[in-house]
Amino acid sequence: MAQRYTVEKALQLVAESEDRAYGVLLEHGSLELGYYKPDRIDPQQPHSQDEIYIVQSGTGTFVLDNERQPFEPGEALFVPAGVAHRFEDFSDDFAAWVVFYGPQGGE
Repeated sequence: MAQRYTVEKALQLVAESEDRAYGVLLEHGSLELGYYKPDRIDPQQPHSQDEIYIVQSGTGTFVLDNERQPFEPGEALFVPAGVAHRFEDFSDDFAAWVVFYGPQGGE
């Protein structure tokens, strides 16, 4: 039977998480499905795996290395492993699904 991952469950896991910004819904092999909902500031550091964000809600600016681009709901953003990135000037309703995958160091 297929697993369902809802926004409601994701928000519950975010609220229960240590940092209250990122909740993990699924881990399978090298794959991790999470939900990211930072509060006003995005403090994240580069990650050791490749990563995809799928913007669920909100708008703002996505910074990848030194490149800046606006984002909106429905967009997917790819981040190679080890590359500095963050969300800036995002709306209060910003949230994104996050997919980490592949080997450490990226593909």
